[in-house]
Amino acid sequence: MRSVWWLFLSLGLLTQALASDAEMRLVAAAAAGRAAEVRDLLVQGVDANTKNGSGRPVLVTAGFNGNRRTALVLLAAGADVNAVDAGGTSALMAASALGHKEMVDLLLVAGADPNLKDAAGRTALAQASLGDHKTVIAGLKAAGAVEDSGDANEKK
Repeated sequence: MRSVWWLFLSLGLLTQALASDAEMRLVAAAAAGRAAEVRDLLVQGVDANTKNGSGRPVLVTAGFNGNRRTALVLLAAGADVNAVDAGGTSALMAASALGHKEMVDLLLVAGADPNLKDAAGRTALAQASLGDHKTVIAGLKAAGAVEDSGDANEKK
């Protein structure tokens, strides 16, 4: 048995396995809004830009869930405020779509791009408009978000 552990250590597989486990715990903690656990994992060296199995950054997950405390911890640890998932959705877009006003405000203060577009060409403002989240819409516009009128100009 001792030689098996030595083999794992010598190949670096144990270190990889432990790192992978810590990343999975970060994904789960961020999804559940357990900010203290997220902080502890980040202090242990887990990357603040960790992604889940489908490529969604933990900050985007926090945006969807409106987990403001978790987002604060991630941002303080260097998470990319404009990171996107496979569909191009950022934390700001996610929070805007679901009307998480306090999260939107936090992300904007942290430097989130209000005019970033997802894979379908939608911005956070478009997402907020679909949900008719008036206070989010007002906050995005105050931060410089502009309505896309590309198609309207082409039809003229």
